[in-house]
Amino acid sequence: MTERPFEALGLSADADRAYRLLVATRGVGVDGLARDLRVPVTRAEAVCAELGARGLARSGGDGRWYPAPPRVGLLPLVARTQEQLRQGRELLDRLAVEYQRVHEGYRSEEIVQVVEGYGAAGLWAEQLRRSARTEVASFVRGPFPADGEWHDPLDTAERLDEGVRHRVVRDRTALETPGALGRAGGKRAGEEVRVARSLPMRLCIADRSLALLPLAPEAEVPGPAMLLVRPSGLLDALVALFETVWASSTPLRERGSGGRSAVQLRILAMLVNGSTDQAMARALGVAVRTVQRHLAVMERAAGVENRVQLVWHAARHDWLDESGA
Repeated sequence: MTERPFEALGLSADADRAYRLLVATRGVGVDGLARDLRVPVTRAEAVCAELGARGLARSGGDGRWYPAPPRVGLLPLVARTQEQLRQGRELLDRLAVEYQRVHEGYRSEEIVQVVEGYGAAGLWAEQLRRSARTEVASFVRGPFPADGEWHDPLDTAERLDEGVRHRVVRDRTALETPGALGRAGGKRAGEEVRVARSLPMRLCIADRSLALLPLAPEAEVPGPAMLLVRPSGLLDALVALFETVWASSTPLRERGSGGRSAVQLRILAMLVNGSTDQAMARALGVAVRTVQRHLAVMERAAGVENRVQLVWHAARHDWLDESGA
């Protein structure tokens, strides 16, 4: 047991001892208290005054000092101390949050920043590209723009430095644009392209430390405002979303194709993502019958009887897997 049980209540060491002595007696004079405490009489007088001020002792008419009942005298002090500790804990928590905000991370208003205007979005996209040292990951929606048309600032594939890996997931509308397949399946160093049936938003993430996306997920291209997201739980969630969509999307390159032509692999990629025969023909610039003939050739090569079985066979044998992932 501690030698100073009431230290937390603000009692001095002598007052702490004196109160316990008073409780064990039927009253004691200042001289007797001084002897018991082994302190000068003047100190014993000061201790009695301290206990009296705290409501823990009272002076009798006989020159003796008597203790107040512990539950009457000490409980209010304990309750007051507990309240002070509670307030101190709340203050500690607030100060810890403030310290983290100022010294260990971004201010809350800096974690997510609204970027308004096409010019500002383009500047931040350029900054994001320039800041990338290892990887840029992107969701790009819609068809490829023609020369001279507005370019989505989040589509940084052709503007990355050498040595920076770029993983981009496009939705199937890109494949259904005439002449687009060659660009979607391009073999620029460090670039990996996959196609998803649909994408939840437009998105660009640099080195898992900075993200740019539309303020409204369903905003058309170009959008009215963008969100800039710095390291936070929100950024972690965006990275996890990209990885989930990336893992479930269809690669476009042709390594391990087993003799199938580039045209056949592109048809298969569009088939996996739900394109119709007409859409595939438009994207390739060929007749619908040509698309159907290529599909029939692949069905025979796979030993299957229909397109559902062809898709299953292609997935199982990695016909479209460029990386072995």
